[in-house]
Amino acid sequence: MGDLNILVVDDESLVAMELSNTVMSLGYNVIDYATNSKMTKSFLNKFPSINLIMMDINLNEEIDGIDLYKSISSEAAVIYVTAYKDDTNISRAIETDPLGYLVKPYDEAELSALLKLASYKLSKKSIKIDPRTSLTEIGDGYYFDKNKDQLTYKQLPIKLTKKELQLLKLLLLSKDNKVSYETIENEIYDSEPVSSSAIRTLIYRLRCKLEHKFIENEFSYGIKLK
Repeated sequence: MGDLNILVVDDESLVAMELSNTVMSLGYNVIDYATNSKMTKSFLNKFPSINLIMMDINLNEEIDGIDLYKSISSEAAVIYVTAYKDDTNISRAIETDPLGYLVKPYDEAELSALLKLASYKLSKKSIKIDPRTSLTEIGDGYYFDKNKDQLTYKQLPIKLTKKELQLLKLLLLSKDNKVSYETIENEIYDSEPVSSSAIRTLIYRLRCKLEHKFIENEFSYGIKLK
């Protein structure tokens, strides 16, 4: 079921592994699992193709799974997997518009039904590509619509900051040719003071959103888009 790219989040690694294996046995793609909020945010930055989080509510941290989901910038949907059945947590979870709520110990048939529903709902949320729009294929399911300034992965939108968008457009204009750090500084930062580390951080952030597949370093000169 290639339409779902799932991140499992549970503070107990054995539970996270078991759920991941069960989900994969049902034919769905699990990108990885995380056991805390820091790992969760790291995976979401590293793999922008993740479009569904299976989130435990009790993470044994200062924030729980509901607040963690509220704090992330990813557009991934969420299914809560938890032992909590009280009205307070259910009401808080509902506020985040989840695709489902799976109570532990979960039933495999119920899990399968939830994932089928999630797959259907996410397919309805996907951006429908209009053949009349001007799309640039980057590769491996990544497209850029220059009319809408929108990067997508398998028709799912990827959120870019203003400078990330400027850098991507600069690389697309120079595709297969080198773009120097000096050019990046002049075109994106203009007269704004900027350090070399800030430029490299910007490149790293965009590289993460493209899953490290397409941006190549050109020694100390600059970068290019494969």
